[in-house]
Amino acid sequence: MVAPHLFNIEGKTYVFGLFWQPLSGATPAERSKEISNLAQQLSFDLVVVRYSSMYCVGFAKSSQTLKVGVFSAAAIISKAVEVEMKVRDFIFVSPLPDGQWAYVAQRDGVILPDGDKVFPSEDGARAALLEHMSLGDWPLIIAPAIWGIRGSVERDFLGMLPRRKNGKIKVHKWWRLMPVDPRRAAFTANAGKIVVIAVITIVVIGGFLFYRKWKNERDARLAAEAAAAAARQAGAAAQVVRPENPWKSQPLAGDMVRACLATLSRQRLFPGNWDLVSVECSGGQLKVSWKPRQGGWIKHLREIEPSATIAVDGSLASMSVPLPNLETGYDEEAPVQEERLIQMYAAAQAYGVTFRAEVFNPPAPPVLPGQEPQVKQVFWREIRWNAEGVVFPDVVLAALDGPGFRMTTMRAQWVNGNFVWTMEGTQYVQP
Repeated sequence: MVAPHLFNIEGKTYVFGLFWQPLSGATPAERSKEISNLAQQLSFDLVVVRYSSMYCVGFAKSSQTLKVGVFSAAAIISKAVEVEMKVRDFIFVSPLPDGQWAYVAQRDGVILPDGDKVFPSEDGARAALLEHMSLGDWPLIIAPAIWGIRGSVERDFLGMLPRRKNGKIKVHKWWRLMPVDPRRAAFTANAGKIVVIAVITIVVIGGFLFYRKWKNERDARLAAEAAAAAARQAGAAAQVVRPENPWKSQPLAGDMVRACLATLSRQRLFPGNWDLVSVECSGGQLKVSWKPRQGGWIKHLREIEPSATIAVDGSLASMSVPLPNLETGYDEEAPVQEERLIQMYAAAQAYGVTFRAEVFNPPAPPVLPGQEPQVKQVFWREIRWNAEGVVFPDVVLAALDGPGFRMTTMRAQWVNGNFVWTMEGTQYVQP
């Protein structure tokens, strides 16, 4: 993810460099929950929502310069192209007033994860345009005419801003970056009133606070002495030993997908009068399932696949084949959670795959009566991931792969002559 780039035009601040993701929620409540979950996973606290043919959301992390109220330049360009040119897929490249080069790429009404950025040079912007052009057709390309891109038109960011009759910029509220947490948004909107009330409250209870301060300092001193004594006692009684990293005992995800596909390629998947239902690789086994057609014979299936087992009611048959023993012992360093999640979400969107990730928090051990709860030291964090709608599992897995990335299951349904895969596993990250 590129660093956000802020610039000013006519007294207003704009930003390029947000991280965009589509939203799948059908209702405002579902979309709000989805935004909160993504923001928490990726450590973002600012958001802007754009609706074209579907909802997508741009995230950012606040800083001294990037704050609530800054306008998303990519969202403005997306809306201007939709209104003026009736196009959902486009690439916009143009120099900015400060000498940088703006770049926005949108596909199927959704701004791409790597489609909102600024380049310091013309060469970098042109290289990004040519790379995206190589991936497919684009109904609209907005680029400098001197580049000689056939069918392109030339516009700059100033020309994309809507204007009032008096020539001033027509500002829309939905352009603004807002806090992900609605409580913070409410605070921002009423900050002036809150400050006045706080000052009055401080004056009224000042004398009471003076007494409480003296009492709290005394109590804190006594509590600190007691805590120090308890810590010394506990430290002498317990020695924390770091356990072995769990991903070291698991094979690499790339090795597993190759072993699964290679084993699958050696099987007879289409016995006569029986239809292939699904395949699954997990637990060191490949399992293949069939269902009978009208007149499908169990005897015929067993002649072709003697190891096949038949369900009690005869409605399903399956066969299990062991996968090769895969090498383990790879103990790479776990990555940082936020950056790793951004990489995986971006890779999944680039390949049109539905991707979900959820931080797994193991339940705390039960506490017996009279015992104090034990604080368990955390050496790593587990993120359970799921990728659905995968047609080329080896290609998609290679894009998702990284340090601490492991796969436990890959299963597929036979749909219209193709396997459509679902892959699941764990990404281990730093605590």
